[in-house]
Amino acid sequence: MASDPPFVLMIAGPNGSGKTTLTTQLRADGVDLGHYINPDEIAKALSGSYEDRVRAAQGIAAAERQTCVRERRSFSFETVMSHPSKFEVLREARALGFRTALYFVATESPSLNVARVAQRVRLGGHDVPEDRIRQRYVRTLDLLPQALDQADLAVLFDNTHGAPALLRPFCDLTNGKITLAPPIPDWARPALRHLVPL
Repeated sequence: MASDPPFVLMIAGPNGSGKTTLTTQLRADGVDLGHYINPDEIAKALSGSYEDRVRAAQGIAAAERQTCVRERRSFSFETVMSHPSKFEVLREARALGFRTALYFVATESPSLNVARVAQRVRLGGHDVPEDRIRQRYVRTLDLLPQALDQADLAVLFDNTHGAPALLRPFCDLTNGKITLAPPIPDWARPALRHLVPL
């Protein structure tokens, strides 16, 4: 009997949207994440300036992703997804027989993301400059339609209201079939228009 194909799960969204909150919720729900790769966690274990640690962590995370693909090992990773190279991981893995999944989380406004990152810093977490948060917010949402095209399964979550209990899935796309749970947040409408009339 053939074994199930390996999977890759990309947990994506702009800085401050709630990727780690979503990951924590998935783990609590018993979701298999395979080998979990988080550049923020990798950076915490490194020494040097913040910028040097972030750069090194990105390289280590990329190498880990490539190793998992090469070894056909299921894995998941967090990413802001502000560059097409991130969903290229899905494209490459899919071409090699992986099942591909995207869990995407965002909020209604980059200003909300800026405030959440500031709160994270007050609690001892890592900072991201405000201009980067705002630029990445726009780029990430612009790239969402292309990422959706590379996923066998995609679930979109709105985290505008912030509490983990309110991390609301509103879109499930499985093998080309879309299921929506209104209301659809304004931030998601442009990405979903190429899939369904809104």
